[in-house]
Amino acid sequence: MTSPASSAANPWTSYLDRFHEDRPGITEDILSDACDVNGTNPYAWLLAVAPRSPGVVALDLACGTGPLQTTAPHLRWVGVDRSPGELARAAKVLPRVLLRGDGQRQPFRDASFDLVACSMALMLFDPVDVVLAEIHRVLRDDGTVILLLPGSLPLSTRDRIRYVRLLAALREVRPAYPNSVHLGRLHARLERAGLAVVSDERRCFRYPIRDERLAERFAESLYVPGRSPERIEGAVRAARGWVGSTIGIPLRRVVCDKLIGSARAPTAR
Repeated sequence: MTSPASSAANPWTSYLDRFHEDRPGITEDILSDACDVNGTNPYAWLLAVAPRSPGVVALDLACGTGPLQTTAPHLRWVGVDRSPGELARAAKVLPRVLLRGDGQRQPFRDASFDLVACSMALMLFDPVDVVLAEIHRVLRDDGTVILLLPGSLPLSTRDRIRYVRLLAALREVRPAYPNSVHLGRLHARLERAGLAVVSDERRCFRYPIRDERLAERFAESLYVPGRSPERIEGAVRAARGWVGSTIGIPLRRVVCDKLIGSARAPTAR
C-alpha cells in the first residue's frame, strides 16, 4: 500500500514514490500469499470486521493495487493512492473508482463514507495526525475505521532470530517507517482525532518461502531508505537461507468508531 509522507522536505517522500513505482503491488503480493493457522490471509482478516449492510460506501485509503476491494467486492469502494504505478496495476483488475491523492487532503465532502479502511499505510504518513483528522472528517457519524498495521507479536523464537539477522544485515534496529504510530500511543492519537478504539488485536501470518525468488521478494518488500546495495544484498542472502520454510509476519488490526461531537483534529497547513 502506498501513502508516502507528503511533505516535500521529507526525504521519505521521494524514496516511497520511487519504491512503489519500481515495485507496484509488492506489499500485496507478500500479504496475499501469507495466511494464519486457519488459512485466512491478512486482507480477509482485516475485512472480517467490516460492516456488512447493503450499500456500504467504503474508502480504501492508500489502496495500492486494491486487495481490499477484491476481497470485499460487495462494498461500494473508492480507492485513493499516491502512486501512479500502483493505481495503473489496480485499474487492470478493479471496476471501481480509483483516484490519485494522498491522505492529508482527501477530495471528498464531509461524512462521505460508512467505512474507511487503511491497510499497511498509517505508519507511512507524516504528519499522521493530519491524516487521522481527514479520516475523521470524511467518516459518517455511525462510521467505522479499520486499520492494518505492522506488529511485533506474536512471533516464534525462530522468527525473532531471523528478523534480528535480517535487520543486522541492514544495520537497522527495527523496521523503518516515517512515523512510529504503530509502536506506541496509537490509542491516544486516535482519540485526539475523534476516533474511539473498539478493538485492537494481533495475529501472525506465515509467508511461504518456496524458492529463492520468493525469499528475495520478501527482502525487497522492506523499506530500507539510505541503505547501500551491499547492505540490501546482505538481507537478500539472509532471506535465501529460509527457502523451504515460512517466515512469520505479525500484524495488528485496530477497529475504531467515530466519536460523535468530538473536537476537530489538526488540518494540513
